[in-house]
Amino acid sequence: MNPKVFGHRGASAYRPENTLESFALAYEQGVDAIECDIVPTKDHKLILRHENALSGTTDVATRPEFADRRRPGYLDGISVQDWFSEDFTLAEIKTLRAIERLPDWRPGSAKFDGHFEVPTLAELLASPMLGNRTVILELKHGAYFESIGIPLLELFKAEIDACGWRERGIRFIFEAFNLDVLLRARDILGDIGQYVFLIDRDHLPGKSRYVPDEFLNSLVGKVHGLSFDIDLLVGQKPAFSQVDFGSPNGLVQRAHALGFSVFTWTARAEEALYSPEEYFQHFVNTGADGIFADHPDLLLNYIN
Repeated sequence: MNPKVFGHRGASAYRPENTLESFALAYEQGVDAIECDIVPTKDHKLILRHENALSGTTDVATRPEFADRRRPGYLDGISVQDWFSEDFTLAEIKTLRAIERLPDWRPGSAKFDGHFEVPTLAELLASPMLGNRTVILELKHGAYFESIGIPLLELFKAEIDACGWRERGIRFIFEAFNLDVLLRARDILGDIGQYVFLIDRDHLPGKSRYVPDEFLNSLVGKVHGLSFDIDLLVGQKPAFSQVDFGSPNGLVQRAHALGFSVFTWTARAEEALYSPEEYFQHFVNTGADGIFADHPDLLLNYIN
């Protein structure tokens, strides 16, 4: 069976990520699902950005009216000076425009800088493009937002309940790096989709590259699937080897034996050492059920 192909933040190699235009292009390219990231605003609206820090994916840094909003904060545990979604109302967010995160890699996408709005979750869920399709929704930094008084999960449930997903045939996959947030989302929403735990080295005990059986066993019955950074699915590549990654280490098979679906991320053609085809094959060789890709068309063309 060929793995499913998921449009990572849409077709993010071709359009600024987490925009309706990026999602639409990914569906046009034939993805099995699109993935997007959810953060809140000051007035408790849910928008689609990879993180709450805004300068990497919007033009906020060029807006003099918001210069005083730049402040210290944290991005994936690292102290940064930035503009943060929780300091802006939705009306203010709607004055911003999306930009390409990696303009040196993706000048074609960067040509669309300034063209697209930052969408809300409600706008995506209301879009006709979702009819009879699958959408992967990632809850970002849920524990942090709740700690500052933003009820992320309650807001999320309200948006899901309001979109008429059953009648429209929308299928959900819910993801989070925070297991507690993911499990509480399952309690609140019920089993209306798959719940998938995102895992990288930073979220493992001791930050090891090896995922022990005890860790996998502890997740049985709690989530439907596991989504691993490919770094955890392959062994260390030999010194001076002419490959992108080491050989598969059997983690996917161990997870499958426990009944989990397994996804992996992120395939970016620009990271290929030799050719996109050789690079993509390393993802396919892991045996994962689904692969997140920034160039979903190239991966689809390769595996089909």
